[in-house]
Amino acid sequence: MNYRYLIAVFLLLPSLYFAQSDGPTIDFSAGKGLTFTANDNSAKMKIGFRIQPLMVINYRDFEVFTDPSLDEVQVTVRRARLKFDGFVVNPKWVYKLELALGNRNLGGVGPHTSGGARLILDAVIKYEFAPKSYIWFGQTKLPGNRERVVSSAKLQFVDRSIANGRYNIDRDMGVQYHGKYKLGENPFNVAVAISMGEGRNITDFNAGGLEYTGRVEYLPFGAFTNKGDYSLSDLEREKTHKVSVGLTGDYNHNAVRQRGNQGTYMVTDEEQLYTQSLSSLFADIIWKYNGWSALGEYFYKTAADPFMLDSLGDVKRAFYVGTGVNAQMGYVFKSNWELAGRFSHVNPEAGVDNTLGDQTQYTLVVSKYINGHSLKIQSDITYGVYEFLPDDEWQFRFQIELSL
Repeated sequence: MNYRYLIAVFLLLPSLYFAQSDGPTIDFSAGKGLTFTANDNSAKMKIGFRIQPLMVINYRDFEVFTDPSLDEVQVTVRRARLKFDGFVVNPKWVYKLELALGNRNLGGVGPHTSGGARLILDAVIKYEFAPKSYIWFGQTKLPGNRERVVSSAKLQFVDRSIANGRYNIDRDMGVQYHGKYKLGENPFNVAVAISMGEGRNITDFNAGGLEYTGRVEYLPFGAFTNKGDYSLSDLEREKTHKVSVGLTGDYNHNAVRQRGNQGTYMVTDEEQLYTQSLSSLFADIIWKYNGWSALGEYFYKTAADPFMLDSLGDVKRAFYVGTGVNAQMGYVFKSNWELAGRFSHVNPEAGVDNTLGDQTQYTLVVSKYINGHSLKIQSDITYGVYEFLPDDEWQFRFQIELSL
């Protein structure tokens, strides 16, 4: 079925369902989408979409600041998403469906996806089987590092850091447990996942082993306003200091893709899958107070033997293992303009990355929040240093985020 027809069917579903009930409640507001609620509170559906048009200009050989050598220009749709969420029967049965419409999110078509586009981002059912205790089943983000789990709609910069791009564990299919507890008087959150280990929209049977993920978070000064620990700017202007500390461990048994559950499949010259178990550790901390915000992250990924050799005994490809750090800080003025800076560094294990090697980026961003994160304009400039490139790189980006 053409995915456009599939989207049309989902758009019609709420009207078909709620037409059978007497006078459903319909709510529509900017940034919160279109919400249908049954009169007897037996079902709820919220429909929303978001788009991110993006312009990127890359410069190389920037030694003469007044006359840079223009390397490339790109204008693209970075993200286009269609989202459905709500509950059925009662609020204990929650669902989320998010579809990718942009070509950058539909990539990776091949035999492992039965030749179909990777249309589905999230398709997950969540059940609250006890107070503050939830079982999730389906495809969604694993409980990884904070920068990755935060929605791309609520980022402080135009996009995530290079450290996140290299080492994060992204989406997968499986089962998760999420529990919200108290340690003393303060929140303490736990998440555990068992997943396929090969990423989203895979239709094959499990090629390697399973992936096991666990995460804990502690908020020593109480909960953030409006779940602000999963939004990377202090738009709420917290009245008191708020901190959340997170730690994630992940083990992907006999991984078959270059980045664990992402990237190129590791196929030998003999057309066999090369497997390695990958272990990851992520630590992060976020702080907010009175318009100020800061995020720090540490990434570590390792494997016993990350190198896949060709028939001559030379390295053909390697799993992405190594360490990385990301640190960023910003301030939101009362006019809803924000200025923020970021330092991000990737240090691959020796011999793993012979294209870029060590990577360091320094980024400065200016953002204008017109309607919070649902309508914002962002522009950042990045200075990048790469071990195996002859010239440093400057990059300019401009993006508008609109979410409904």
